[in-house]
Amino acid sequence: MRIFALHLFLFLFSYSGIAQVLNTSNPEVQSALGSAQVEGSPLANFFSKRTPMMDILHALVKDDDGLVRTYVGAEIGSAYEDETFAPGKVFYGDDELGEVYYRLNAYNNEIEIKKSLGEDEEKQLALIKNAEVRIVAPDREIYYLPFTDENGTRIEGYLTLLKKGEHFTLYRRIRKKFTPPKAAENSMVNSTPSRFTDYTEYYLERKDASSIVEMPIHKKKLGKLFSQEQAPKIKAYFKKHNPDDSIENDVLQLFHFLDNLE
Repeated sequence: MRIFALHLFLFLFSYSGIAQVLNTSNPEVQSALGSAQVEGSPLANFFSKRTPMMDILHALVKDDDGLVRTYVGAEIGSAYEDETFAPGKVFYGDDELGEVYYRLNAYNNEIEIKKSLGEDEEKQLALIKNAEVRIVAPDREIYYLPFTDENGTRIEGYLTLLKKGEHFTLYRRIRKKFTPPKAAENSMVNSTPSRFTDYTEYYLERKDASSIVEMPIHKKKLGKLFSQEQAPKIKAYFKKHNPDDSIENDVLQLFHFLDNLE
């Protein structure tokens, strides 16, 4: 029953490809697939709900199988952290579901996967958004977790594990902002192409707490996350090392300092 439950966390763009991942000979799986057409089913949550902004990025195509969404993209940048599908494994808790190829759609906040590189993009799958489901690749692990950004906004999204320390765990988040094209108002002004702008954020999870908060690379803002006794030490570290948030090694060294802070 547990293995069956794990498979329900994968779903397809098209119904025909489900058998590539799910064990369709299992009667319980067959029952679940039968209910997949019902709204609210674990297998009915196809990609994220459409928004006016997403309409700019995708074209809708009707065919005999229903509605298919084709990625168009922006003129500059990409919705993906890396458009190439990379090898990895899907886990639910400690249980492995299988090997896949994946890529992170940072703008749409979802992980797209497929069983082989030869599959059409219309046949690709997506991971359901659940904290127990993660991607494990040779060089990284990606989790879907709740966290709080620098503005105090609680968000759920994909975080890449960077480092586990004695007291803290460090994650990285890639955030994408889409700017639509802007036509030139007159012949003296150039038009502005559509573009994605990338932002990299870092998050701390304290092992004695259940929350994940953004780690601002700023002495005053970061100091507020720690005690009054620790804040001056953080200020002194910034004065001596001047960490740059665009250099990941600087962030890792800062994390090491914080994890050993007394």
